[in-house]
Amino acid sequence: MGNLSPRTVSALLAAGGIVALYIVPNLKYPANPPSVGEPDTIAMRTGFYFLMMLISIAGMVAAIMVRKHLVPLYGGWAASLIGGAGYLVVVVAGAFVLPAINEVPEAFPAVLLWRFRMASLGMQAIMWTTIGLVFGWLTERAMAGSRSYRLRSDLQGSLR
Repeated sequence: MGNLSPRTVSALLAAGGIVALYIVPNLKYPANPPSVGEPDTIAMRTGFYFLMMLISIAGMVAAIMVRKHLVPLYGGWAASLIGGAGYLVVVVAGAFVLPAINEVPEAFPAVLLWRFRMASLGMQAIMWTTIGLVFGWLTERAMAGSRSYRLRSDLQGSLR
């Protein structure tokens, strides 16, 4: 990841994780409260959710690889925008191809559904933030024990 610090890499991985593994699949197949939906379709709904997750992960990996190859040609900013646009094309196409599933009964209280979905988002945000912060801290601590990392950190500190 270049000259980025372990904490920065960890934060970027956590941000990519919440986007690819939760936000994008959840936009196509949002979370429903327990006992909402047809019990006979649970396996199908779960399968489509995981397929959307797989499409999102593959699109993100491809976008990162495209960005890496385009940086020498267009610079970091433009390469990032092109990679991001490619990711959007992949996930939008995947969402368009996969079937829509809406099994929430019309009589189900909208406020309750909204609160459930916001609580689900909040729990995911807490989990991915914790993963990013703790992993970055632990990685930085582990790397601080290695001599080459200390020398590089000392050199960077003296250049500031």
